[in-house]
Amino acid sequence: MSVEVWYGEKPHHETEQRILLELYQYLGSQQEHFVLLHNFFAGQSNEIDLVALKCHGVFLAELKHVWGRLVGGREGDWIAINEDGSQVTLNPDRPNPFKQAQRNYHCWKNWCHDHTTEISAGVARTCLMDWANVMTYVVLYPDLPPDSQIDIGERPVRAVGLPTFLMALTMRTSEKVDLSPQEMSHVPKLIGLKRWQLSQPTEKLQEWQPAPFAVLVARGHALSVPLFRLDEINKDVITVGRVPENDLIISDPTVSRHHAEIYRSGKHWVVRDLKSTSGTFVSYAGEPTKESPVVERDFALKNSSIVRFGPAAYTLLVYDGEVK
Repeated sequence: MSVEVWYGEKPHHETEQRILLELYQYLGSQQEHFVLLHNFFAGQSNEIDLVALKCHGVFLAELKHVWGRLVGGREGDWIAINEDGSQVTLNPDRPNPFKQAQRNYHCWKNWCHDHTTEISAGVARTCLMDWANVMTYVVLYPDLPPDSQIDIGERPVRAVGLPTFLMALTMRTSEKVDLSPQEMSHVPKLIGLKRWQLSQPTEKLQEWQPAPFAVLVARGHALSVPLFRLDEINKDVITVGRVPENDLIISDPTVSRHHAEIYRSGKHWVVRDLKSTSGTFVSYAGEPTKESPVVERDFALKNSSIVRFGPAAYTLLVYDGEVK
């Protein structure tokens, strides 16, 4: 639909420019409006690399360029390990990326709460915005290196590669976030940011395509991880259920211990119900109101199909690396 980019300072490095351009191109092809805020301060924050606003979502990201396997946790330094075994500390003598993102989340949330009246000026609201509902990430560019060991959990900050973050921006939503275009336009002006008039993408950028992936994206619930990478599970059959020995664990009492299975058949991902109590359902065309129960036969899925295990629904996103 459209993308606005606002900044406090223009990108410091070529890497930041590339990230912004990839975000601009990718989000510009989506069916909703996005406002990107880059390199700015909010209240007592450190410099915030990126905030993305959409109607039903607020995202905050700490951006990092990595060149080798990454090791880090909630405490201590984050170390990039190069192929030759040499080590480089990310942001030495500063808080690690997790702590940077965590601090900026709190500062951003507090700034928005303090400016709620100005943000919503002239907008008829039926309920207050929950500014604590900010999805917070450390985003590694160009991707999270294989075999990295980032031990920070899934909340309140996740560490992901740029391709996963792009999917999160388009697929993840917050039930307690409902921003109008007018409110989104108020935010950068209140902070004092400048509008960046991006030129047309370069030829190199137009040729950019994400790496192949297959991912289940949670549809508005927190019963499991929000993004589950099918393509990263090195097994013939991926298991779904309530107990920890499953690959996709859904924490809900109505989900069976061993609820369903997902496997690859040719170019298709296929789902099989295991006689679960609350059932498995598929909308092949991706329309939630038109779903079929998975009973006595397996169901093939395609890109944008919806699969539901009891109360937990997911959208399947598949990209095979071919330009459509």
